[in-house]
Amino acid sequence: MKARSGQIAILLAAALLAAVILALMNVSVFLAVRSKNRAMNAGDAAALAVAKHQGELLNRIGRLNIDHLKALLDEDREECARIMEEQRRICFLLPMRGLEIGSSAARENGVDTAPDGDMLGILKEHVIDVRLVFANAPELYPPPWEGAWEEYADVLETYVGSLGSGFVAGPDNVEFADAWECFPLLSKQFYNAIGGRCWCWFHFNGDWILDRDSKTMPRPDFSRQVRCGNCEIYPLHVEFRPIEVLDGEWCRIIGRLLDRDPEVISRAGALLTDPGQEWAFFDGMWRTWWEIDPYGERSFPVTGTVKSEYDVRGCAAICRVVTGDSVSWTAAAKPFGTVEDLDGARAPVTALRGFVTPAFTDVRLVPVDSVGGTDLSTADAGWMEHVKKHIPAYFKSGPHSTSHRCWWCDQLRHWENPAFRASAKTWLRHNSESCIRAAGGDYYGRGGTPHGH
Repeated sequence: MKARSGQIAILLAAALLAAVILALMNVSVFLAVRSKNRAMNAGDAAALAVAKHQGELLNRIGRLNIDHLKALLDEDREECARIMEEQRRICFLLPMRGLEIGSSAARENGVDTAPDGDMLGILKEHVIDVRLVFANAPELYPPPWEGAWEEYADVLETYVGSLGSGFVAGPDNVEFADAWECFPLLSKQFYNAIGGRCWCWFHFNGDWILDRDSKTMPRPDFSRQVRCGNCEIYPLHVEFRPIEVLDGEWCRIIGRLLDRDPEVISRAGALLTDPGQEWAFFDGMWRTWWEIDPYGERSFPVTGTVKSEYDVRGCAAICRVVTGDSVSWTAAAKPFGTVEDLDGARAPVTALRGFVTPAFTDVRLVPVDSVGGTDLSTADAGWMEHVKKHIPAYFKSGPHSTSHRCWWCDQLRHWENPAFRASAKTWLRHNSESCIRAAGGDYYGRGGTPHGH
């Protein structure tokens, strides 16, 4: 009888232990799912809030475009000059408020942790660069108005200082004015291909790369002049230029915007085509979804029919958040709207020959890769340190001068070994026919992307 009681006690203890382990597993899973959901909600909310801010700024610029037309037809040159200056200030300075807006939205949705790494430090260093480099090199970084870079540095420093440790949502698509193009070193996929021995990546993106080392890699052109009309942080992708020829279509567009007879507009041709009068236009980034780099590395496959009001790219907000237990989430959103084209149909905001109007009424989450992708990653402090410091050192002194605490630098050291690259060429010589694109994609076989959400 005692033996049986002992056996039952052992069974009960085992069952109790199993129940405890199961309960702990459930708690762990619950905490992981909750943290992931919190990161997703905070990242999505931050991106949507910043995109809403972008849309509001574009509407302000659009209303000023119309006010400028009215002032010019009334021959009020002083008012025209004031409007043009205000538009440039909105475009160049005000998008930076997205830093504060995104962090506030993320905090309201349960995340109160700064992104991993010293992103604040990177922005503080950038303020110094603006003051010492940009402001003193107008031939490379022409300011939108005299003293613009000094004002820009002051505004950025104010936002960075006010955020302090409350920097929660990192801007992941900052277009630094001193950024440079240098394929493949600025592609995260290049490093992933080295680390994972994914030789097919080189088959699809150029096997010529396998013959390059630190001495022969393509180098950036630091002497090119940069277009500096847009803010680097959450840029609106707007350009300012005159109306060169007042043809019949322009007369109809302006007549509709001002509710005036196109014949009256046509008689003001000399005024409206004055080279000194510039209006805000959407720049070349505002394209349709079908024009997303169809054969390039960062292609984003678009299938099905895109509704006309959403069939436009352009400015967007990509925000990155990290929870206290290191769960990260990156989300993208952009403002949308419609205009009535000359045929009376609803059309994307760019339909009026790219003329900016106050037409933005909505914001939507969009796939990250469709508006910049993962290679920018400007809220990833480790990656930005590699881009700004380690790659220049690689060009100057080779891979052994780079950081030994940097994963991307480790891949460059592997890459510099001729035997390593020779093994890749040997493999491709015998196996390149087995390389296939990832499943999915479109007619061109472009496959999927690493960041589809």
